[in-house]
Amino acid sequence: MSNFTITAHSGAYNTTDNTMEYVNTAIKNKADIIEIDVRQRSDGTVAMAHDRIISNSQGEEVEPVLKAVKNTNALINLDIKETNLLPQLNTMIEKYDMADRVFMTGIEAKDVPAAKSGCPCVKYYLNYKPSKILINSKSYCTKLLSLLKSTGAVGINCNYLFSTKELSALLHSNGYKLSLWTVDYESAIKKAIAQQPDNITTHFPDKVKAIAESM
Repeated sequence: MSNFTITAHSGAYNTTDNTMEYVNTAIKNKADIIEIDVRQRSDGTVAMAHDRIISNSQGEEVEPVLKAVKNTNALINLDIKETNLLPQLNTMIEKYDMADRVFMTGIEAKDVPAAKSGCPCVKYYLNYKPSKILINSKSYCTKLLSLLKSTGAVGINCNYLFSTKELSALLHSNGYKLSLWTVDYESAIKKAIAQQPDNITTHFPDKVKAIAESM
């Protein structure tokens, strides 16, 4: 299999998104990376949720996820949906000594200052929509690399539809990573693998693994 990790998208393995049912199932299936969406209740509790939390009864808490994953080999992708929660999230990450076991996605260029101040020891990908046309332009590539350098991101996290082999080559030749989401269909999986990304996020980790091993 190609040298890339597979992230189990929240709700993978036919589970409910952003629940401990999903987390525990991903652990049982030995997922490389477990993804959760992170938001904050009005009472300050950091919880799992993709959409805005309306009441303090919504969203399962994030702390049990750190507890459950700590004694496994899995990493955690924290998909940040609002940056105001980062200081409290950082406190939990430090409590469980998990800074080297978690990383953030959902961080756009405008969110970088909050990411750096709120979770200073946590690495993050830059959510970015690359141009499949302009990636062949030297000036565009220069601007893209300058953006990555200025933001301190480890690489780009993007929808697989906007990725190309040229993007992958550019990032890798300059020490950056490429993470693709959400790759579920066989044709998309084969196309994504051919681009040699560092990570593929999918609802079907076993399918991606099987296809990769057959290529």
